[in-house]
Amino acid sequence: MRTSLKHTAHLLQRNQGLGREKGLVAIEFMMLFMLFFTLFYALVSYALVMLMQSAFVHAAEEGARAAIAVDRLAFANNLAYLSNGVDPKVRSVVGDALNWLPARPRDKVLGTGNSRVQLSMNGNQLTVSVVYSGYTADPLIPMLTFPIIGQIPKVPADLAGKAVIEL
Repeated sequence: MRTSLKHTAHLLQRNQGLGREKGLVAIEFMMLFMLFFTLFYALVSYALVMLMQSAFVHAAEEGARAAIAVDRLAFANNLAYLSNGVDPKVRSVVGDALNWLPARPRDKVLGTGNSRVQLSMNGNQLTVSVVYSGYTADPLIPMLTFPIIGQIPKVPADLAGKAVIEL
């Protein structure tokens, strides 16, 4: 009988210890969950930023390539060639390349009639730029602030793609 009382007392002590361990497990889980969630969120956020950045570069390159297809001889002068031939063609191609973007960022990047696509001529060089200005103020997915780590993701203020081509 004496051994069974000792055994029962031992079991009670062990069960009381398990209650404390369950609390520790919950705290450890929460800490690890926060760490892994932060890593996952950062991975997805940075992947989205990189996707948009490379899409802007691709769209600018496609627009610059499209400028070559415009026949210079079909226009009376250089100004008509640029304003009536190159400009609408480049803006159209860039708009088509970024048509997959959701409406809000597409409007922010392209504007009405692709008016925000930036074109500039320096001699015979055409520069095509696509810019998402103020990305940190208006991101596609919200930025989170975590204790110790800070803001996730840390991205540049503007996302941009640029291409230069000789006409």
